[in-house]
Amino acid sequence: MSDTPQEVSGLPSPDFRLEDDLAAARLYLQTFDQSPANPEAWVSRPPSEWHLLAVIEPHQITAYPVYTNPYAKRYLQPKHGQFVRLVLERNSSSPMPQSADEAVRDLAAATFGEPFDDPEYGFGFDKDLDPLRYSLAALRNVDTIKLFSGEEPQLDGRILLMPVAWVGQFRRAFERNRRLGRERVRSANSGLVRSSLLSEIDPERFPRIVPVDSNAQLVQVRLDRTRRTATSARMERATSVRAVRENLQAIASDMPRELFELHSEIERVTLAKMVERYEAMLQQNLSEARWQRFFEGNIFILSMVFTRPVRLLHTQFHAQGSGLDGKGAQVGDFLLAEHGAALAIVEIKKPGTELMLNSAYRNTEVFGPNAELSGAITQVLYQQSALRSHWLSHQSSPKLRDSRPDSIRCVVIAGTSPTDEMKRRSFEIFRNACKDVDVVTFDELLEKLRLMLSHLNAANEARNSEVPF
Repeated sequence: MSDTPQEVSGLPSPDFRLEDDLAAARLYLQTFDQSPANPEAWVSRPPSEWHLLAVIEPHQITAYPVYTNPYAKRYLQPKHGQFVRLVLERNSSSPMPQSADEAVRDLAAATFGEPFDDPEYGFGFDKDLDPLRYSLAALRNVDTIKLFSGEEPQLDGRILLMPVAWVGQFRRAFERNRRLGRERVRSANSGLVRSSLLSEIDPERFPRIVPVDSNAQLVQVRLDRTRRTATSARMERATSVRAVRENLQAIASDMPRELFELHSEIERVTLAKMVERYEAMLQQNLSEARWQRFFEGNIFILSMVFTRPVRLLHTQFHAQGSGLDGKGAQVGDFLLAEHGAALAIVEIKKPGTELMLNSAYRNTEVFGPNAELSGAITQVLYQQSALRSHWLSHQSSPKLRDSRPDSIRCVVIAGTSPTDEMKRRSFEIFRNACKDVDVVTFDELLEKLRLMLSHLNAANEARNSEVPF
């Protein structure tokens, strides 16, 4: 293995290095930095800075799965979020690996035939098991998953011990659910809502449909041994929603008041749940990537920052490169289009981002901005400049065809409002002076949601007149 950095164009394929002693063998994954001379090329970091992918002991393997695409912002971040370690049983009678290739094969062989990513892709569960690890995130203060040959799961401090056979069962159950025919599900759901709901409302227009066999049961969750009644109730509620959606035009004509009230109630309940979820997330130490996914799924929250209507153009866009999907060094979180031809860049940090320095500047009243805040502002301004400088290459994108680079608004969402009066005043003075960047805190967005919910609740209580149709 050469210690001289070799420049690699395109997506690099990582190498491996093995270090062993009497107790364990450590498998390292090669890591890369962007070439300072060529933004489209990569150079290897020194071996001392490679990622520790796995520690192989005679009886077990402890893996540290990570993302390995250096173009992605989440490069070398834990692949499974809070679960930074994945422990696998190993046959203690097997010889210890003597080379990196043997260690890679040893790691791949310890997956019991279940869907895991290859070591060169950072190892860990593959996408087929995403529903499993997303659901397990509800276990707070747990950072390790240990797969073992036992029969029942259990918690041991910060370790979740899961029978490896269960992983296979979950994988097969997820696959069964994916294979369900959409048309069959839609037909069965419509029949269920018609027989259970619409026939009760208007039996002449919607006579009851009686299923002729047991195929009316749509989903069979074989892993759930105790909650089939609750599962059936959820299925019925889901089919009711689908029936209302499929009969919206008829309901709007026959029952406009009821539809209007239902719409208002759905808005209130949905917003109330969103407020609860947002509040719960603020209590956790979530990563920037987790907040980015949250806002991506709820763009309407970001839209409250703007006075004009906005729409999402791209997430994780490349301001510098051959195009929005090209390979570049300047990656922004969100690119939105305001009403008209204006654009907006939104950079997401964390609620825990420090906004102001802890020490006053020369006296007890003036506080300067923290490096995290000033760095975020500089970063979004650099993205704005890069987007303008490379506009000719971006203009070919259909999404930007009607936009112009002369008006690009910048927004940074970071931290929470300082509780100290002097820090809060300094923060307000500082962000009001940032004429090209709007700084919004996470708690301010929460207050906007609460205010909207209070207006909807008040309107619902005051609604006594007929619906004007």
